[in-house]
Amino acid sequence: MRPFPAVLLVSLAFLASVVFSGCGSTESEESDIPITTSSSAARASFLEGRDAFDVGRLDDAAVHFDKAIASDSTFALACYYRTRTATSSADWRHYADLAERHASSASKGEQLLIAMLRAETQSDLPESTALARSLKNRYPRSPRALVEYAAMLAANKNTYEERALLEQAIDLNGLFAPALRALATSYLFEDPRNLHEAERYALTYVLRYPEVADSHILLGDVYRADMHLEEARGEYTRAMTVDNNSYIAYVKRGHALTFIGLYRDARKDFARATELGTGPAKARAANYRTFTWIYAGQLEDALHENEALLNSLPLLGYDESVDFLPYMNTTLNRFLMCTEARAFDQAEAALVRYRSYARAIAQQINTPNYQRTTESEIALLEGRLALQRGDYVAAMGHTDRSLDFLRDIRSARKKENTELLIGTILLAQKDFVHALEHFDEANPDLIQVKFYRALALEHLGRVSDAQELFREVGNWDFNDIEYALIRNKAISMIH
Repeated sequence: MRPFPAVLLVSLAFLASVVFSGCGSTESEESDIPITTSSSAARASFLEGRDAFDVGRLDDAAVHFDKAIASDSTFALACYYRTRTATSSADWRHYADLAERHASSASKGEQLLIAMLRAETQSDLPESTALARSLKNRYPRSPRALVEYAAMLAANKNTYEERALLEQAIDLNGLFAPALRALATSYLFEDPRNLHEAERYALTYVLRYPEVADSHILLGDVYRADMHLEEARGEYTRAMTVDNNSYIAYVKRGHALTFIGLYRDARKDFARATELGTGPAKARAANYRTFTWIYAGQLEDALHENEALLNSLPLLGYDESVDFLPYMNTTLNRFLMCTEARAFDQAEAALVRYRSYARAIAQQINTPNYQRTTESEIALLEGRLALQRGDYVAAMGHTDRSLDFLRDIRSARKKENTELLIGTILLAQKDFVHALEHFDEANPDLIQVKFYRALALEHLGRVSDAQELFREVGNWDFNDIEYALIRNKAISMIH
């Protein structure tokens, strides 16, 4: 589930920098997306912020965007970009409202970007896609517009079209960092995966931006995906040399050390990332530290660590009445760990807390479809708990509730998470054929979908296909709570 819309926007597409001169805005079919402001100081600050944003320095970008808005309070595009560096749902809502308020005085291109933001809050993928297509058609020689549309193609699973469009962006501007990053990331995570191509684009990014920590981090990710964990560790260390304050570099090296099995060293890196991080990033790094205990096969220790983290969130600067996201994510991790440990009373208590945080965020985003999506995800967690308790009827009832909440959502992919849960319920009931049918309707890129598919295939006697998937899961080496809970199981199934 998305904590708030900015997360999806940031993860799908960073925009690249193009320098504009003068004030006001001009546009033609061949120009880039205009920048509309009457303040030269605001424009200068905005461009500095966008330069930082383009290469993953989001904290720095936010500072410059704030300066731009301070110089021109009606600067809609700066407000739009500020949503993409938001660290709370309240922060996101504030700048989204400002962008909407001042959109009428902005250029058509800026209005389209802001309209995409609005569609995102409505979980309206067709509308988001149509708006991005209009942006690309209006500015066909703008790498920036092409990357935006490519992100929507990726969201629609049109992977080949996405990659072709990103190639066009690079043809237009070979120094276009976001396109290089997006192509490497596509080949790294989206089927059909191609780690050779991912490495090629990541290396190009490093060669063209050797003093940017983000380029080394991306190359480290490619090495990690290819099971070259020591090379990944080295690349993340180079990112630290470029920027010793990059909490992301410490988090990433912590991941590599985790999968190497150097858990104590990994915990040190996650602790350092917690010190350096800002906003929800501090808690995110601390949560990764708890996962090391799961990978080490010590789930009870992970639960103790998680409980200590929840109690220490105020010491990290988080106010439970305001900073919902760190509490929500940490509580979600607790729920999933307790469910796995069959500590059902603790899981239920964690779910009660999670509901309150998730609904508080949905209230701040304040759109009906975001609230419906939130309720759908809550229903799926309730179904997951019922499944672990062995109450298959109740679990299926929660999937029906989840689908009810999604009825008015305009997205062909809206049922994917529900299909995954239905598949796991059927898997538990040993209905392997129908379980596979539902896994086919889930998100094929999710590592847990591949794991559960492998279990079903193994039971159906399709051992070769199952073993291929078990090996893919066991060698995934990308870190989140879902993977932490299945990795050792997948490795144990390899023979």
